[in-house]
Amino acid sequence: MGRSTLVRRRIALDDEWMATRWAREAVLGTIRRVGSTRVGVLVIGRVFSPLQQRLYRLTGGRISLTGGAPVLLLTTTGRRSGLPRTVPLLYVRDGDRLVICNVNPGFERPNPWTLNLRAEPQAQVQVGAETLSVTSHEATGDELECYWPQLTQIWPAYETFYKNGGKRSVFILEPSHRSGST
Repeated sequence: MGRSTLVRRRIALDDEWMATRWAREAVLGTIRRVGSTRVGVLVIGRVFSPLQQRLYRLTGGRISLTGGAPVLLLTTTGRRSGLPRTVPLLYVRDGDRLVICNVNPGFERPNPWTLNLRAEPQAQVQVGAETLSVTSHEATGDELECYWPQLTQIWPAYETFYKNGGKRSVFILEPSHRSGST
């Protein structure tokens, strides 16, 4: 195979990679814009989150619907039922700490996982194939100042909802003890 053939193939691969990257960015941009609307919130809660949870568990976190944004599964104890409740969430990692967020856009009821963590700060998280016991606390003013820009970078809708009068709940999860791998 000649050098010119190799160069043409390399250019074709580079073009294909750029087209794929462009398409991925276009889709993610659309998802982020739609995710900051009432319909988007409904679709995320009723369709996307349950599908993400199943896919995450089946693949040990190797495959995600978030386009590369970090996802964990948080399992809290239902404050009324006492039953385990699991939800996929985006997160920021800071050493052993995991930072999670919910911004209530003002047109829906409080998210149950935030109420559950306030009632019982002990929880489980699955990050990839690893499961950890964690203890949570709500972020302090200094922690909010540190983590809020990182959280809005991975999901800009947080900022949109917050600026429109939403209420934000940011929790810091720290390992209690290891519970093994799944």
